[in-house]
Amino acid sequence: MKTVILARHAKSSWSSGAETDFQRPLNKRGLRDAPIMAGRLRATGPLPGIIVTSTATRALTTADLYLHNLGMRTDQLVKTQSIYEAPVSAIVSQILKLPAECSIAMIVGHNPGISAACTYLSSRTDVQMPTCGVACLDLEIDNWPDAYRDCATLRWFDYPKNTQSIATET
Repeated sequence: MKTVILARHAKSSWSSGAETDFQRPLNKRGLRDAPIMAGRLRATGPLPGIIVTSTATRALTTADLYLHNLGMRTDQLVKTQSIYEAPVSAIVSQILKLPAECSIAMIVGHNPGISAACTYLSSRTDVQMPTCGVACLDLEIDNWPDAYRDCATLRWFDYPKNTQSIATET
């Protein structure tokens, strides 16, 4: 079995003065929420062996905050522009290329692609990722290139404004 943790970038600033959408930084709430969500992930598990992230500033900063707060090494972070404004096919393509030795991976990206990837893999249409939302999916596969539509079960879904314990599959 393989596990993928899909995460949407934390809340970003529309008034930062960034010249492009790609350059938008996290706002104060985003800088606060990402470490909180990393703490929840650390407490609940499973912990990723690799984080693949969009190179957009807001996603990269979110991924860096996860990396730091999960006690991971910088060589466990893979940056790719192909996840920026990516359709579900591009996100799934990244999953298919994950290293064989890694059984748990995290993808940090953007909506609508990250929510669409969750739906594609699990058929769960009720999971819409808010900023800094995280969905943990167990894939019924032994090798990443074998991932396909509906191969996953949602283990849990969480987001910063969730006031209950992590929402799990029932």
